[in-house]
Amino acid sequence: MERPDLATPEGRRAYVAEMRRVALGWRIAGLAMVALGAGGLIATRLTGNAVWHSTIGIASVAVLALGWAIVIVAVLKRTRYHKRRMAG
Repeated sequence: MERPDLATPEGRRAYVAEMRRVALGWRIAGLAMVALGAGGLIATRLTGNAVWHSTIGIASVAVLALGWAIVIVAVLKRTRYHKRRMAG
């Protein structure tokens, strides 16, 4: 893998576009799970239930934690890709 051409504006734009595509599915899936978990927590609180005494509340916390873990994995994958790409 060769280094990207960052000396020209076109090369920089191409590299930015390339980096946006790296781990895109992971980032979308993670953020969707975070949104779903947050929505579940909001719904649990609006119904008057305590989060830890409700099955939906506990599941929402689990989905929220898993979503953030997936987002962190996506960031790490993207960072590793950038490091390898810059190493040449």
